[in-house]
Amino acid sequence: MGYLNKITSLDSKDIIKNNDLKTTRLHSILRAINIINSKLDLNHVLKQVIQHALRLTNSVAASIILETESDTDLVIAYSTDLKSKIRFPRKRSIAGSCIDSGQIKVIYEPKNPQQKEIERLAGFKTKSILSVPLSIKGKTIGCIELINKQDNSLFNDEDITVAAIMSNLAAVSIRNAEVHEKLQTTNLALQSQLPSGDRIIGTNQEVQKIFKTINKLKDAKITVMILGESGTGKGVLARAIHEQSDRKNHPFITVNCSAFAQQLLESELFGHEKGAFTGADKLKKGRFELAHGGTVFLDEIGEMDASLQPKLLRVLHDKEFERVGGTETLTTDVRIISATNANLEEAIEQKSFRKDLYFRLKGIVFNLPPLRERREDISNLAEFFLQKFRIELNRPLHGFDTESMNALQGYDYPGNIRELENIVERAVVLAEDEVIHVSDLPDEIKHRKYRVSTPVTTSEKTVSFCKTEKETILETLEECGWNQSMTARLLGITRNKLRYRLKKYHLTDPEEN
Repeated sequence: MGYLNKITSLDSKDIIKNNDLKTTRLHSILRAINIINSKLDLNHVLKQVIQHALRLTNSVAASIILETESDTDLVIAYSTDLKSKIRFPRKRSIAGSCIDSGQIKVIYEPKNPQQKEIERLAGFKTKSILSVPLSIKGKTIGCIELINKQDNSLFNDEDITVAAIMSNLAAVSIRNAEVHEKLQTTNLALQSQLPSGDRIIGTNQEVQKIFKTINKLKDAKITVMILGESGTGKGVLARAIHEQSDRKNHPFITVNCSAFAQQLLESELFGHEKGAFTGADKLKKGRFELAHGGTVFLDEIGEMDASLQPKLLRVLHDKEFERVGGTETLTTDVRIISATNANLEEAIEQKSFRKDLYFRLKGIVFNLPPLRERREDISNLAEFFLQKFRIELNRPLHGFDTESMNALQGYDYPGNIRELENIVERAVVLAEDEVIHVSDLPDEIKHRKYRVSTPVTTSEKTVSFCKTEKETILETLEECGWNQSMTARLLGITRNKLRYRLKKYHLTDPEEN
């Protein structure tokens, strides 16, 4: 280090640990950090760090020097005296020495050529420099350089302590602002990639087959039936089919058949005339009428009452219907996509679902595998949801660490993709770092409450959706001590949906019997 006249190297951690600053001095630093953190704008953060560092140490000039994408260069990101950002070689520079060692450097009368060039650009002579590393969790991202004291004295122990505490806190602010700026520059691109709804994501072989088939349905009017457990993305797939079709510029209307009492469902689907029943104080158009030219997605089709099924069959066969309480025959041109997690063939045997309606609905059948059978897609889905929620919540996050991703991939997801989405949203809200850590995940994942399943054979896959769902719900209820709120959260469904399932599968708390 022959280019320096006098140099002292100090450890920031030791300085901070052993500081004896007065309470008022510490409060001044904390107030400064609060002002710095008031905005995530990078220029604001850099400017405020410099201004408060100058004030707290009574310095003449200051610069923030950050690492670049190159290992050989550093950049003056912000300075009181240099108008433009200047890059300079890292090797044999005061800043480079500070950053590489992670130690505070106190230099008197520096002699190196690089400093002389900076003095020429800044327009004053350097008497002393205090260079303090900006470190986050042991990684140094840059340094703050304070130059000369206002009273021409040298930097003292209190100046060093103040600068060490200040830089330790400011480093996090600078990194958060950097990440935020990068997110801001990519937000428009990301948002253009995220449609109004969710997207189908998957490299799983079965999912890829579905992709290829969807492309063939563009011009076809054939009905589509989607099978799969709750939360596997049946609604997302239905919308994707609509958006890939020639009907994409016309309405896409969803009706959950399990969400309405049967009389209300009839009115919802077919509409009603004024005075048709108590409370029908005006004419209401039904979903089939409103969706003319587009698509009607009938979710939970297996829950439709037998009395309504002939009317739906008539729409499929003749494209005709009447409103409730009406006599005028109306026509509609809609594609019908249906979905269920029930075994409709079993329902046909039990006379609760019409066989002719079943065959009219299952023109093309898609069987969405549960997430536990497509683990290769978990990482891509998790990253997609992370991008979605960090934009919505404006959080500076850019990924998962290895441990958290391993935990996500090792979980069985009884609530399937919907549960994974809820888990990632929760992690984005709770995360305190730039990446998601395993500590940000729910206990059931950290503790592997639902462990990786053994491979499922083809014959095992023929087990009915009803049986699979019933067993999953019962297992989750028992794990949660029959706490319905906790069970619904784990399954990624609402409490009302859970109550409906309990009634459907005749599940009751043994302690209540």
